[in-house]
Amino acid sequence: MIERSAVVVAGRRQADDGTPKVNKSLYKALRILDCFTETTPEWSVSELSRALGIGKSSVSTMLALLAEMDFVYQSPTSKRYELGLRCLELGYLASSRLVIRDYAYPYLEPLLRGNRIIYFGILNQDEVLYIEALFPVRRRINYSSVGRRAPLYCTAIGKAMLATMPSAYIDTYLRHTPLVPATEHTLTDPDQLRAELEQTRRRGYSTDLQERELGIQCVGVPIRRMDGTLVAALSISGPTSEITLDGIPQIAEEGLAASRNISIKLSSAGY
Repeated sequence: MIERSAVVVAGRRQADDGTPKVNKSLYKALRILDCFTETTPEWSVSELSRALGIGKSSVSTMLALLAEMDFVYQSPTSKRYELGLRCLELGYLASSRLVIRDYAYPYLEPLLRGNRIIYFGILNQDEVLYIEALFPVRRRINYSSVGRRAPLYCTAIGKAMLATMPSAYIDTYLRHTPLVPATEHTLTDPDQLRAELEQTRRRGYSTDLQERELGIQCVGVPIRRMDGTLVAALSISGPTSEITLDGIPQIAEEGLAASRNISIKLSSAGY
């Protein structure tokens, strides 16, 4: 992932260390919240202090304030912190403002059948950010994927978006992003990934052949405005018994048809 600190907002003054000149306390609090991720959902004061290079006293003070406002919650037994319910409220509010989901949903729903999972996501900070997911009725997982992130290089939805980007973006992405293997099928050679992105451009869709998760294959399709600008992407995912190599071209046609209809809808709605 490209370092966030490498992005400079036009017109914003930078401090000597490269960080924006904002209220220091606010900046510390936001850095603390930013540490809570899917892989690190819980932290102690000492762990946050070491990870951020901020004194324990300062971290403790910030956490106390964040806990008072329900942005974090401290377990009474472990004394460790996790995100609070106020974050859930803000997440719902942010999600509800993504009107592109409302435009896309009628065209995503018909793609859902059998054991398929339909994902709808946008490009955010050089990753896929899922903003909608449709699951089969008999799903074997008990959480939503909305709000989760995934790599661009080893997911069909990510490669569909990456293939639409200019060469300069792809070059920068590959320089800053380690192609860490998620499975034995993950493409970890930048040249091989470039070749696959070129193939994706030619045929109009991408594939994930057990590159992200063993036993799961996916087809991804970009969604553009009528002027060709990328706005989102969708993917059709399922077990290898359902998303077969022979069946991928037909599945891709379904995805491409949905993409065209969503693009038309976005254009007519003035999105």
